Amino acid sequence: MSTAAERFSSSIPLRGMVLLLFLLLPMGVYADSVSLEDLLIRTGATLHWDPWRSTGRLSRDDTVLVFRAGDPWMVLNGEKLIVSGTIIEEQGTLIFSREAAQTIIKLFDADSELPGSYNLTTILIDPGHGGRDSGARRNWPVDGVSYTLMEKDIVLEIALRLAENLRERFPDKNVILTRNRDVYPTLEDRVTLANGVELKSREGMIYLSIHANASLNPDAEGYEVWYLPRDYRRTLVDEGSLGGSSNSIAPIVNALWEEEFTHESVRLADMILKEFGNVLGPDIPNRGRREESWFVVRNARMASVLVEVGFVTQDSESGRLRRPEYLSRITEGLYNGVVDFVNYFESKEIRF
Repeated sequence: MSTAAERFSSSIPLRGMVLLLFLLLPMGVYADSVSLEDLLIRTGATLHWDPWRSTGRLSRDDTVLVFRAGDPWMVLNGEKLIVSGTIIEEQGTLIFSREAAQTIIKLFDADSELPGSYNLTTILIDPGHGGRDSGARRNWPVDGVSYTLMEKDIVLEIALRLAENLRERFPDKNVILTRNRDVYPTLEDRVTLANGVELKSREGMIYLSIHANASLNPDAEGYEVWYLPRDYRRTLVDEGSLGGSSNSIAPIVNALWEEEFTHESVRLADMILKEFGNVLGPDIPNRGRREESWFVVRNARMASVLVEVGFVTQDSESGRLRRPEYLSRITEGLYNGVVDFVNYFESKEIRF
C-alpha cells in the first residue's frame, strides 16, 4: 500500500482546477526575473494554478513542485522542502525570481523528454451491501408465494455485468470488484482496497459505488449520483512526510487534492447522469447530482461517486428493477458514463 506522500507524488495532476494563462512579463517589471512562458518552454512542465489560494503546481513526468506565491520554498514530490527563491503574483502575472527559475529548471532537467499522456489505469466497482446486509428490500406476492427483491442482488448483477463489459473494452486496465458474490465486505475493507492500489506518475483511478434506493415516500422514483460535498476536508497527505514545515505545507497540498478529486467526481457524476438519460429515456426521473459525505466517497482518496439506480420502494420502479432487461439498460448507462470519463481523462490537455 502506498503512503500518502507516495500517492501525492504519483497521482494524477490537478488538471481539473481553474487555470490561468500568465503571459510574458511586462517590460520593466523585475528586470532580474524569468517569464512563465520561457520557464514552461524550457522545462516542458505544465502549470496548474489556483487563483483563490495563490498556489500553483508544476508537473512533468515524475517531478511535481507545489508552491505558494510569496513563499521562498517549494515542495518537491510531496515530501521534500526546497528553498527555491521567490515567486510572486502581481496583477494576474506570475513573476519568477532568477533563483526560483534556476531551481525549477534544474529540478525538471531541461534536456529530458516531454511528458506523456494521462492514463486512468484502475476502475473500482463497489456493489453495495451483500451477505448479511440485504440493503433496501421489498416483498411482493406471486401466486400466493412471497418473493423478496433485495438491493444487494440488484447491484451485484449490475456490477458483474459492468465489470465484464469494461474488461472487454479496456483489457489493459485494472477493473476491480469489491465483491463478486453474496458476501459482505465492511465499508473499511472497501476503501482500504481502493486506497491500496499503487499508481505511477500520470496515472489515476475512479471509485464507483452502486446502490438501489429506498424512501418512506412511496412515490419517490428515479436515479441520482452522489459525490463528496465541495467544502468537506480530508487528510490526504501525511504531515510527517512533509518535513519540518508540514504545518504550512500540508493545508496547501490537501486543498489542491480536494479540488482535484471534487472536479473529477463531478465530471464522472455528470457523465453517468447524461448516459442514464440517453439509455433509460425521459420517463425515468433524473434526480440529479447530489452532495453527501457517504463513508466510501469521503474515505476513498480518488475521484469517487455513489450511484443510486432506482427505488426499491416505488411500485413501478421495483417492477423494473426485477427485470433483467432493465438492469442491462442501467449497466449500459453506467458503462457509457465510465467510458466517457476515461476518454475525457486520457485526452484532457492543459489549455492556458
